[in-house]
Amino acid sequence: MNQKTILGLAAILALTLISIAGFYFFSPKHVAEKTVQAPSTSEASSAQSSESASSEAISTEIAAAEVDGIDVKELTTGSKSLSPSDHEPELLSFEFDKNLKSVDTLLSMLPYDELPQFEQDNIDKYQRYVFAKAAKDTGKSVKDFSLQEHGALESEQAGNRYYVYKFDNDTDCEIHLVSIDLNTGDYGVSYNYC
Repeated sequence: MNQKTILGLAAILALTLISIAGFYFFSPKHVAEKTVQAPSTSEASSAQSSESASSEAISTEIAAAEVDGIDVKELTTGSKSLSPSDHEPELLSFEFDKNLKSVDTLLSMLPYDELPQFEQDNIDKYQRYVFAKAAKDTGKSVKDFSLQEHGALESEQAGNRYYVYKFDNDTDCEIHLVSIDLNTGDYGVSYNYC
């Protein structure tokens, strides 16, 4: 084989791998179907044919739509694990992040008013936690804080939510990015000055 043949084969192999990777990574994700067995009011008698028994079993199954491993009903009604009666969310981290840019973050944020009610309720809930922590750290009262903007960031990560808060604490302007684990309700905070 001469050098041109080897280069040609290498180019074909590279293009093939790139095409396969493109199909794999950029294909639309399908909604996964998970079946949940519904309680049956009547038991199938042993005298019924296997065909009628299988059709009855199919009719008592309910398809529960699931997107990226999260129940759609849980997304629209809010997570049960985030309710304060079940589990008080725990602060996992609270750290200064010099790479957190307020302008870029606010531009990519979905405004509070455009979010569904359950998302607004969660934003309000975590705002109280963030303000309480910031007040404790600065020695100021939460009443001295002035919320300027808040909202959510879209995330491709299925198990997390990201909320953004921009506020004045009477001396400084701060932006806080809160990362919430939907399974536990626990959260971490990154912040920077505006």
